[in-house]
Amino acid sequence: SGAGHELKRLLTSVIDRRYNSSTKLLDLRDLAHDPEIAATGLFNEKESTRAKFFPALMKVCEGIFGTLQQRKEAVLSITLENNEIPSTTAITTIAPTFPDLKNLDLSNNQFRDIASLEGWKLKFRHLEHLVLSGNPIEQENPDYHATITRWYPGLRFLNGVQVRSEEEAAINTKGVTRTLPFPVKGPSFEDQDQVAENFIKNFFPGFDSDRTTLANYYYDAQSDFSLSVNTAAMRDPNQQQTGVPQEWDSYIKKSRNLKKVTHLPARMSRHFRGPQAIAECWATLPTTRHPDLATDPSKWLIECQPIPYVPDPSGQSPFGVSGLLITLHGEYEEIDVSSGQAKKQRSFDRTFVLGPGGGPEGVRVVNDLLTVRAYGGFAAFKPEEENAASAVAAAPGATGGITVEVAEQMVVELTKQTGMLPQYSKDCLEQAGWDFNKALETFAAVRQNLPAEYFAQAPVLV
Repeated sequence: SGAGHELKRLLTSVIDRRYNSSTKLLDLRDLAHDPEIAATGLFNEKESTRAKFFPALMKVCEGIFGTLQQRKEAVLSITLENNEIPSTTAITTIAPTFPDLKNLDLSNNQFRDIASLEGWKLKFRHLEHLVLSGNPIEQENPDYHATITRWYPGLRFLNGVQVRSEEEAAINTKGVTRTLPFPVKGPSFEDQDQVAENFIKNFFPGFDSDRTTLANYYYDAQSDFSLSVNTAAMRDPNQQQTGVPQEWDSYIKKSRNLKKVTHLPARMSRHFRGPQAIAECWATLPTTRHPDLATDPSKWLIECQPIPYVPDPSGQSPFGVSGLLITLHGEYEEIDVSSGQAKKQRSFDRTFVLGPGGGPEGVRVVNDLLTVRAYGGFAAFKPEEENAASAVAAAPGATGGITVEVAEQMVVELTKQTGMLPQYSKDCLEQAGWDFNKALETFAAVRQNLPAEYFAQAPVLV
């Protein structure tokens, strides 16, 4: 339409005037006082109006600067200074348009707390310099520096002050994948002191070889373990065709599947506390062999994030201490002890809560939940399902209380219905609180503003 062409012409003119090709800076400061913008009323005081302005501006940026790689090379810095911006909600489209920014200036806006910035927590993974000075957050949340530095592992300067050396930033941004023997993306594996890494590398070889020693090493009198068997999970089609029996007998007596076990005494008898009870339970389970993390990393999906209020065994902190939440999804083989040969495959989820303890590594398992199911297959994964699993694995623990399997299925289905790549389907579901219908509505509302890089094929939902 004529109005659409006029808007595009106006925004193109704005970008032409405000882009410096020599410094690769896109200057979006003080937009309300830009004479050309002010004359149209496009950037008035209403947040709803501003929420429409930035998606339109980013759409024009994509036309001017080209592909994602071309945008990466053309724009290294953006300043949004002095725009009265209260949160990242109105400017969220900047992140997918320019995900590789090195420098970002958000100074002299209205960001009041960490929550107002959380929308960009997992964005801008190459950010080196961030400016937040002149925002209310400086007075209302003076300790925000630690959180921001943790969010951006490659950040070197915050408000002009150095927070990391170049060497430290380089180590962090080469990804956790460089230092870990398995491919976990940085945003989903927050483990600054390598506590979770060391635990995972030690735990599963120990579980396969010497469970009693492992229980006494990481578990104490207040540690809890429970096992749940999901006998209704989907099976590998190859096993279905050959009629391989599942044989759950060695698990069922210990299973605390609350959908199946409804009587309180039975539930209580399947809850194991303390290293002795846990080791005795483990001794009744089949001998296992998990894939090697170093040589077979593709068979693991692993996440880690810090959590507060973990019980303090010393009693010195009545409100608890900081701990780690580790979630794993993978597979293992049951081993015939007499021959050493694998006789069956299983799929599993395992969730650990770690806290400080008195063991050799100063770490204890506060809670351990193991879910076992029929082997679901690996090679039979369709590409979109494998990508969906990777997308969910890259999500920092935010699946709205649903299981990993359900989250993966939702990502696959949204990918099919929208044509978006799995990682963007995951982002959409995450923003919708893992409400599938709401995610579809969100997609429909923003479809025309999404860049081409979001799609692997033409979407079927318009």
